[in-house]
Amino acid sequence: MISLGIESKVKPISEVLSKIPLQVWNEIVKKEPEWIYMYKFLGKYGFGRFAVLMTVAGLNDYQLKGRAEVAYWPPLSALLEKKEVPRSPLELMYILREFYSKERFSNRKIERLKKFLISSLAQDLWTSKPEDVARDFVNIWYRLADTMRQDINAKTITFAMKCLGISLLMVGETDFSFEEIPIPVDYRVREFTERLGVAVWNDDDIRYFWTSVLEELRKNVDVNMIHLDSLVWQIGVLDRVGIVRYFSELGVEDVGRELAEVLRWVRLCVVPCGGLKI
Repeated sequence: MISLGIESKVKPISEVLSKIPLQVWNEIVKKEPEWIYMYKFLGKYGFGRFAVLMTVAGLNDYQLKGRAEVAYWPPLSALLEKKEVPRSPLELMYILREFYSKERFSNRKIERLKKFLISSLAQDLWTSKPEDVARDFVNIWYRLADTMRQDINAKTITFAMKCLGISLLMVGETDFSFEEIPIPVDYRVREFTERLGVAVWNDDDIRYFWTSVLEELRKNVDVNMIHLDSLVWQIGVLDRVGIVRYFSELGVEDVGRELAEVLRWVRLCVVPCGGLKI
């Protein structure tokens, strides 16, 4: 059941965010660590291999040693730079096993690595073209969840799809449907949602809220959940001064000031007892 009060927050937030031009939204996506640290491998690997790499990296982006932009993507990138281009998903598994063997929950992550890379989905992506992935994007989402034996809305599944979507954006492919895929709910997304004064009881409430915000946003600007999640993740734990500075650097300082004002007004609001933090 969706918590009461969520609907009342959708329009004010979407109205503020709708003032961000599309070109700025695209720059926001390029500020994501998975873009910054992995883009260099696109030309080296070619699209298919790169799509598999991005997807599997997204699947194992959880329970990290530290912040993803410090403890995950940079060392993963550094390892890959020392390695030859893998000739098969199996070779990629051997390369990445070296990395994940030193990570938290290493056994579990190596098992996930193997489960995906020996799958028919990984084989299909390995030789795929951008237009094929774009056309079949939603079906790939369902296949990925089935391959990993997880719910389609699980954070690692939706984030892996975001990474795959980013690989499409990197090659200029924008004609794919990401609207059905919900926001990957992690600590930053959960924290920022609550700071906005949204009455959330569980992750379904959070997904519903941001899906509703996106629906409103799309009436004014052609963005998808990749754009919206990138923004929320990047500003999720910034204070009000940091948020203003963030948007100022993007050339839309007024948006930052409006958002900071929203946070100022709800600072003393209390999230209903029982708001989950899982």
